[in-house]
Amino acid sequence: MKMMVLKSCKQIEDVTLAIQNLGKNQLDVNALYAEVMKIEGFDEITLGDAFDHLVQNEMMAKAFVAKNANLRKIWVQNFVNQHYYRPAC
Repeated sequence: MKMMVLKSCKQIEDVTLAIQNLGKNQLDVNALYAEVMKIEGFDEITLGDAFDHLVQNEMMAKAFVAKNANLRKIWVQNFVNQHYYRPAC
């Protein structure tokens, strides 16, 4: 009986740890929005589009948040270059 109780306690501990890890790994959409909107040199619509793109690509969004301000700005510039049509002169 004691062995079953110990096994049950271990299983409950494992489930609790898994739930805690899920919470730590989730994307904080509000924090992402705040960070994207801080980037200077782009209009609000462009930044909103970049935010929407990041939300749809969670791993990319997590990488974006991990970057410093300069790399974030470069990321947005690359996003603009890839997603906005620019007619040839």
